[in-house]
Amino acid sequence: MRFLAGETDVISRLSAKNFSALAKEQRARGYRLDDLGPGLEYNFLFFNLNDLGPKGPAQIARKQAWFRQVSFRQAISAAIDREGIVRLVYRGRAAPLWAHVTPANRLWVNPAVPHPGRSLARARELLAAGGFAWKSDGTLIDGAGEAVEFSVVTSAGNADRVQMATIIQDDLKQLGMQVHLVSLEFRALVDRLMNTHEYEAAVLGLVSGDVDPTAEMNVWLRSGTTHLWNLGQRNPAAAWEIEIDRLMRQQLGEINHAERKRLYDGVQRLVAENLPLVCLVSPNILVGAKKGLGNFRPAIMDHYTLWNSEELFWTSR
Repeated sequence: MRFLAGETDVISRLSAKNFSALAKEQRARGYRLDDLGPGLEYNFLFFNLNDLGPKGPAQIARKQAWFRQVSFRQAISAAIDREGIVRLVYRGRAAPLWAHVTPANRLWVNPAVPHPGRSLARARELLAAGGFAWKSDGTLIDGAGEAVEFSVVTSAGNADRVQMATIIQDDLKQLGMQVHLVSLEFRALVDRLMNTHEYEAAVLGLVSGDVDPTAEMNVWLRSGTTHLWNLGQRNPAAAWEIEIDRLMRQQLGEINHAERKRLYDGVQRLVAENLPLVCLVSPNILVGAKKGLGNFRPAIMDHYTLWNSEELFWTSR
């Protein structure tokens, strides 16, 4: 690593694994490490809710009957061990999420969003209420007797998300679901998600470019370019989707912060209830710098270490 070799003076976005390794030597090697807590990145699982049309893959279209059930998505969320993801993927250096606004965004996060713990019993209740049942061997089946089986795609180049998907696979196996993992080169992944829509579910992450809700307009408006689960939405929208649209547009034109906060709190509540994105975790911002670098004040927004580069100076080398 160039930072450890002394070839660079600062380092941004260390992995939890590398942070732990560097922490053992920071005093002897003359550098400092900072764990800023969660940033603005949110990782999530989502399902393909796109209108595939009559020429779309029949296998995916059949499974969309499951994916479009809010109770199915709620069951998935209830079964996922977020604390396990925090512990195993990030070595404790992340925060579990139940909506898209992270704890780092203290100005806009809705503290009233429920944070239910993992509950397989609750997941089973939701599935049973949605018409699912279990065979004698524990396999989950839908009302037509079809086994619940689907694939999850993610980026092969992102080891954390691959590991997240593996944990989700194991969690859902405990509900009788068979989940297949497909790791794709990033460009191939983007093509499937944004163009061909030939996928069933995906694990992905987004980073808000600002703490202000306006930075999220493209995600939550039905016409948004990163409305990932249903791009260019043509099929009739559910009431909660229409309400998210209304709230996002209304907050955009509101000048009173308290009223904007109330509106955006409503968006977060609807996201947590209806789960177009099953939010998982927000990793901590982990950075480092050589000792003696004055005014080094890392931040939770990019650029994490050099946002005040004109103020940095050496007190000693």
